[in-house]
Amino acid sequence: MRFLIVDDDPQKLLLVSTFLTEHGISPNDILQAEHAAAARIALSNGSVDVLLIDVLLPARLGAPARGQNCVELLRQIMEDGTTPAPRYIIGMTANADTRAEFEADFESLVTRVLHIAPGEHRWKQDLSGYLLYLRYTSSARESNDFDICVLNALREPELSGLLRAWGPRLGAEQLLGRSISYRTGTVTLGGVERRLVCAHLKQMGPVASTHAATAMLSEFRPRILLMTGICGGFADHVDIGDLVVAEKSWDWQAGKWRDGGGAPTELQAANVTTNATNHGFDARLETSLDQRNASPELIAEAQALSEKIAAIHEGYQGVKPNKTPKLVIGPMVTGSSVVASTDIQTLFREQHRKMIGVDMECYGVYYAAELHGGAPVKAICIKSVSDLADRAKGDDFQAYCSHMSAMIALETLKGYFRR
Repeated sequence: MRFLIVDDDPQKLLLVSTFLTEHGISPNDILQAEHAAAARIALSNGSVDVLLIDVLLPARLGAPARGQNCVELLRQIMEDGTTPAPRYIIGMTANADTRAEFEADFESLVTRVLHIAPGEHRWKQDLSGYLLYLRYTSSARESNDFDICVLNALREPELSGLLRAWGPRLGAEQLLGRSISYRTGTVTLGGVERRLVCAHLKQMGPVASTHAATAMLSEFRPRILLMTGICGGFADHVDIGDLVVAEKSWDWQAGKWRDGGGAPTELQAANVTTNATNHGFDARLETSLDQRNASPELIAEAQALSEKIAAIHEGYQGVKPNKTPKLVIGPMVTGSSVVASTDIQTLFREQHRKMIGVDMECYGVYYAAELHGGAPVKAICIKSVSDLADRAKGDDFQAYCSHMSAMIALETLKGYFRR
């Protein structure tokens, strides 16, 4: 927690800062400012959890202390948004008359006003209570709230297929921000009720999935972040209906295009490169592989499910492939374009010889989970191959693939929570 104490009285600055350090706050997390201008600079330079601000404050160094200066600063923070806002604002005064004069303004702008002066002790009790509360809320932000967050790219057939397969008990659909539709509730896993949130995107692509995953992680703090649904596959590794467990993912389109003529440069030789001469131009893609990984624990649980796939396949009542699918673990790359060309496959498949699948969201989910700074989260993407990323793309088995990926994901979660 970071504190900013704003007061032109050195004695009061020392009194409050000493109290905070005695209650476990590091001196490095206690900032000080003697006037409104310095307070604005301090707030702009970094996040502040608690602002402790004197009622009477100079506008700048050498100026007289006036209550209006403090009120103006607080309004810029709370109403105008021109100065970054701390999480909590507490007013301070050493003069009861001053407190009474400006109390009406402060009631709408601060949490409360403390009477801080030598010989006064009530403010210490009040501030101690705030410290306990802040520690509690900070701890809560670092703990998990929901057990499972499921993110699907499509309402139909991916999310609808998962809801039919899982049978969760969910509330009404709500909107998070402007683009994420979600429902919260529970699902029973191994006889235990687990808190669940299900969401789908308004559009496909890695940008949308990164944004949605980041927002869901911040809002719901799940233990597990899961994506199910359909993906493209590569015929030399998978067949239609096969289950792809993405152990890692990256953006296959990331990198730099260079002219393809001449010998490769040292930089080109050090990176995986791909030619595009077959597409009417002579160019070379110097790829930038920013790989993000799934949770090893969840990968291990999914890997143990090969024997259950046949029963799930046989139990599906709908159009399905004749061949029982298999479970394949390997890289699944992500891009913002739909891949329906074997030529495009040649363009980027040299990035990894064991690439088994391609979709438009997995990398964004893994990226958000890996960089999430709150409660710990484990992420996995399990999808079923509905096409082979070529000109023969179709939707004959999309409902089946959505069901299969949802069921394998469900069994993966059962195993994880059982352990």
